[in-house]
Amino acid sequence: MSATPPEALIKAGHRFEGFLSFRGEAQVDGTFRGEIVATGTLRLGETARVKARVEVDELIVAGDLDGDVTARRRIELRSTARVAGELSTPRLALEDGCVLRGRCRTAPPPGGSDPVG
Repeated sequence: MSATPPEALIKAGHRFEGFLSFRGEAQVDGTFRGEIVATGTLRLGETARVKARVEVDELIVAGDLDGDVTARRRIELRSTARVAGELSTPRLALEDGCVLRGRCRTAPPPGGSDPVG
């Protein structure tokens, strides 16, 4: 976690269902079901159990995520991550040991240049 506390936090053992929107940084360590749309960084801790459609600038996953994700800057799957769904992002980082079941599409951000052609 970064030096500054997140703007929003769902602690381990807590459950939330619905729509989450934020600016800045949010941390989920509990259970969330629904939709997350934000400008900023979403961190899913090792105890996170998330079933949601996610649209954020940056996503860092160490727990369980089931759902489609669009990240405008990057997605990072830590070694303990278990992800099922379709990922779309310009940059993807996978640590050894993570599990990804689904599809992944990487493309330059809108207005960016495509290095492949």
